[in-house]
Amino acid sequence: MPATTLRFSPRKAQRSPRTAGVQVTMRLYELLYIIPATLTDEEVGQAESEIQALIQRYGGVHKETRRLGKFKLTYLIKKVRHGHYVLVYFEAEPGAVAKINEALRIHEKVLRHLILRADEAGGSEFNLVQFQEIVVEGGPKDDRARRKRMEAEKSKASEDVKVAAELEQKPEVKEEEPKDAAAPKITAEELDRKIDAALTENT
Repeated sequence: MPATTLRFSPRKAQRSPRTAGVQVTMRLYELLYIIPATLTDEEVGQAESEIQALIQRYGGVHKETRRLGKFKLTYLIKKVRHGHYVLVYFEAEPGAVAKINEALRIHEKVLRHLILRADEAGGSEFNLVQFQEIVVEGGPKDDRARRKRMEAEKSKASEDVKVAAELEQKPEVKEEEPKDAAAPKITAEELDRKIDAALTENT
């Protein structure tokens, strides 16, 4: 029996139906997108399926999807404060990435997104940190508090001026001296003499 020689040919790059006869290499890309944390787990899964279908619609090949967790956003986006961060690896032609990027930009559930080549993204290790707002003295919040305090002090001052003006307009009322205080004091001896004199006149 003659020996059989097996020959393996290298994998050919996938051809795009839009570029027949032109060999186009598929590259690996990394997509990070944020969807609102107000969505339920079922709605989050549905959004992930929609993004996967969107990638495939433009000739991309989905490789992996990872949920990185829910985090507080640095600022409100479409009135949303928290979001789910989702990481997707996919292969696509360089020309299709611009179309995927535009489709994600107008997607109603995607708050923000970013597409990078996987070899430029820095690897698969992530260290996402929860956003913590730092209040800097003299910042907008401090200015608002200072303005409120100044308005309260100004209002109090104007109230004090108003009360003082009302007091100045009122006429001074003299205190009446008690009648007993106006009468002269009489000693007991003088009182006895006056009583005796009155009695003698009656007799």
